[in-house]
Amino acid sequence: MEQARLEVEIRQGIGKGSARSIRRDGLIPGIVYGHKQEPVVIKFQEHGLRKIFHAGGENVLINMDMPDGETEIVMIKEIQKDPISRKVLHADFMRVSLEERVTAHIPVVLIGTAPGIKEGGVLEFILRELRLECQVGQIPEHFEIDVSALRIGDQIRVEEVKVPEDMVIHDDPSTIIVTVASPTVIKEGEEVAVPEDLEKEPEIIKEKRKEEEEE
Repeated sequence: MEQARLEVEIRQGIGKGSARSIRRDGLIPGIVYGHKQEPVVIKFQEHGLRKIFHAGGENVLINMDMPDGETEIVMIKEIQKDPISRKVLHADFMRVSLEERVTAHIPVVLIGTAPGIKEGGVLEFILRELRLECQVGQIPEHFEIDVSALRIGDQIRVEEVKVPEDMVIHDDPSTIIVTVASPTVIKEGEEVAVPEDLEKEPEIIKEKRKEEEEE
C-alpha cells in the first residue's frame, strides 16, 4: 500500500472564525482523532494534501509528522470542500495501526478492450468502487478488472472479483460492475412513445397575458 508524509502544526483556537483565519493564511484546518486518544486540532499546507492524493487518494497511509517530533500513522476520514470552488475547507484524520481491520472504498480500474464494443455494443461501467474489509497495511490502491473477453450481453459481477481469504468485499455479490449492452436502435418509420402529458400543445403564456390586458 502507498504511504505518504504530512507535516502539520498544532493550531490555536477552534470554531469557524479560527478556521477562516487559517484558510486566509493559505493553510487547511484539520483534526486527528481515534484510538481512545484525545483529539488534536491541526493545520497544514494545502500542497501536502495534494501530494497525498497524488500518492493514491483517500486510502493512502499517512505518516503525520507532529510538532513534538512524534509521528502518527493516520488515514483520511473525511474531506470537506466548498460546493462551488471545490477548495478543501477542512480535513479529518483517523489514527490507525497496521494490524487493525478497516473497511475502505477501493476504486475499480478497467483494463483491456472489450470485443463487444467493436461489435456495436456499449460498455457500461456501473460500479466504480468496492467496499473492502482488510488490514490497514494491506489496502490495495485499486482493483483491476479485465474486460478483454466481454462481448455484447456479457457482464462481470462482484462475485467474480477474487481477493485473498483474509479480505472481504461487502458489496452484494450479484451486483454488476461492468457490462457490454446492446445498442438501442430506432428503425426508420418506427414510432416513439410520447408521454400523454407531452402530447398536449404547450400553453402560450404571452398570448394569454395579451388577451387579459385587452379585457
